[in-house]
Amino acid sequence: MNLSLFRHEFKVMYKSKKNLLFVLFLSALLVSYCFVILPNDQTTDSFDPEKVIQELEELAAEQAAIEDRGATGFGLYTGLAYYAMNDAYYNLHTKMVTAFEDKDFTRFLHLRSYSVQNHLSNFHEDQIEAFLESPFPGKDRSHHFHKTIMRYQSYLDMDAPISYAMIEQKTALQTLLNIVSSNVIYLILFCAIYFSSDIILRDKDNRTILQGLPLSWFRLMNIKTLAVYLYTVLVLLILIILGIIMISLQNGLGFINIQIPVMIAQRDFSMNDYGTISYFSFMMKVMCLVLIIIYLFIRLNTLLSLIFKNQVIVLMVSTFVLFSESIYFSRRTRELFGIEINKFPQTYFEFGKVVSGDKNFLVNLETITFENGITVLLSTILIIEIVLYVVSRVVNKRRFYK
Repeated sequence: MNLSLFRHEFKVMYKSKKNLLFVLFLSALLVSYCFVILPNDQTTDSFDPEKVIQELEELAAEQAAIEDRGATGFGLYTGLAYYAMNDAYYNLHTKMVTAFEDKDFTRFLHLRSYSVQNHLSNFHEDQIEAFLESPFPGKDRSHHFHKTIMRYQSYLDMDAPISYAMIEQKTALQTLLNIVSSNVIYLILFCAIYFSSDIILRDKDNRTILQGLPLSWFRLMNIKTLAVYLYTVLVLLILIILGIIMISLQNGLGFINIQIPVMIAQRDFSMNDYGTISYFSFMMKVMCLVLIIIYLFIRLNTLLSLIFKNQVIVLMVSTFVLFSESIYFSRRTRELFGIEINKFPQTYFEFGKVVSGDKNFLVNLETITFENGITVLLSTILIIEIVLYVVSRVVNKRRFYK
């Protein structure tokens, strides 16, 4: 009986017009991203040789003017040798352009890594626009600098060919990594909310049949939960696989053995506060958090369905919970109602930033960790399960379908 009902519920899920339309919408978004948005996206690691060549031509003319004036020594007031500094900059970036045009990206990355480390002011100047709206631009630029250097070094340490797509972080595996650390995660979690918004309510037209099933009310909800959970995970998995295939055809798959920079402490915001984690370990932790949060929202929707008996209200309330952190979150928010924010489940909805340590970095904490996230989310699920069981005893099958 349990298996037959599970098969029936799963069949209802993939035949639902509501779900099918949403899957088609997600597929259209995925295709647009893979073939339109991603190829035209200019990341902070993109390199424009034409722009650099123009800059070098202007610098060459400036150097020639300095030579004509005989001002190739130290500055009178600053004590800096501008001519020598510009000459070194010119030679380095000329070599970078040559390596880029020759598609020797290993040499190009060596030169670029050296440029970033030894021309920090130029690197920060290039990132000004990216941090214009940041409340702490200096801190954020420093954070970006440390992670960039560690990422470049991890590529160079690999015994594998380096491509320009890898430097731009546009290979399939790198794109997946960036997605789970971006706002796209809210769309991923919304899938669970949308697919489960009618988990019980869709059966109101078949109330007579359901009331005659020899199953307890709570067990019926558990079987429905399992069907929705499996359907949601399979849809997301298929979309991820399709996305990886489409991006791989353009930019390559990438390497699973790359090391991901993560923040491990917040002492002096130097390189000592950073470490690395393997790509596989990073994604395994992300997957654990995703699977737990998906289950959390499905059970929450089951509870809300019993209480409100209206699909629209269920959808609205769950969506509000999903985005609730945005109501109170700021870079200075460390407590809510006198309780540290690491105790609230919505803190861990941005699972990519939790695993990478970026969530801690944003609010200057060290307690928003993967381990704490597992504990808080499982505790939240336990509370929902207890409340759901109590409510299911009050709003039983007969009362719900009455």
